[in-house]
Amino acid sequence: MAVADRLRIVVYGSNGRVGAWVADQVIDLEQASNCELPADLGQFIETGARGIDAARTAVERALDSAGDGLADGTILAREAVHLRPPAVHRPRIACAAGNYAKHTLGSAARKGASESRALAGLVDPATDALPTAEELTARTRERGQPRGFWKDFALPKGPEDEIPYPARAELFDYEGEVAVVLGRASRDVPPGAGSDCIWGVTLLNDWSIRGTSQKDSLSFNLSKNFDGGASLGPCIVVGDINPADLVVRTHVNGDLRQDYHSGDMIFSHAEYIEYLSRDFTLLPGDVVSGGSGPGSATDASKGDPPDTSLFLKVGDVVEVSSDAIGVLRNRIVRS
Repeated sequence: MAVADRLRIVVYGSNGRVGAWVADQVIDLEQASNCELPADLGQFIETGARGIDAARTAVERALDSAGDGLADGTILAREAVHLRPPAVHRPRIACAAGNYAKHTLGSAARKGASESRALAGLVDPATDALPTAEELTARTRERGQPRGFWKDFALPKGPEDEIPYPARAELFDYEGEVAVVLGRASRDVPPGAGSDCIWGVTLLNDWSIRGTSQKDSLSFNLSKNFDGGASLGPCIVVGDINPADLVVRTHVNGDLRQDYHSGDMIFSHAEYIEYLSRDFTLLPGDVVSGGSGPGSATDASKGDPPDTSLFLKVGDVVEVSSDAIGVLRNRIVRS
């Protein structure tokens, strides 16, 4: 059976084994390759393009001999396996901020242009007049300083995992994003070469604490770092996929909240890699997330004072999805 250039790589089971998700099946890559490929995601990433080619061959071989594969556990029913976060042990996650003009402008309209860090230096501080999305994109690129923050992922969350509502949150928000996984150590990446460092593409939910008490917390990124502060998955797509050509949708309890195209990023994932790698080594398995498009609660809430009903509550189910990658689903629970 011919396997497409695009593979969905998953981490599954209690031991965190690497598999390929094909239709309604998961193929264990170590077993399917007769141990040519490692069972560990970090080691698999380090095999590079050779490993991806070997994975395609192994998947084809397993599917062609499906009966034998089912018997020895090489091929598993997707519904029978628990998908874990598709991440190496404690990756560094760099998250873009203010990287979609419409998201930034929606947030600024809610709290005022003078309160928006993304608009600092780009608008007249004497007024709250907002630029158009096109003007903001052009001015931000002229400034040439991508913004963002780091996420801790020591306690990883993946598809179907529960997200505890932080006790210190006044308001709690979702942000569905496209993220890339690095395939090699990368330092001082020159302009135009950032895309060469990308191994695969996944989805990330940048869970965020909102509210006035968080305004002075950015020295430790407390509004972005807490147990369950990010979830990742459901897979990493490798091969023929462009992280700047995906439609991302976020549903809350079935209601569509976000529906945007990743090509609207102000700075690309590759440009973030080039910017972050100056005098700094990014490692295989590190993650760079491109930021949130419009439709999060913080940029969609309207009124004066703004209506807070779009923010998350205990029991809410949030689904971040993209056709090429799948659905990252999480439920909010009491901490």
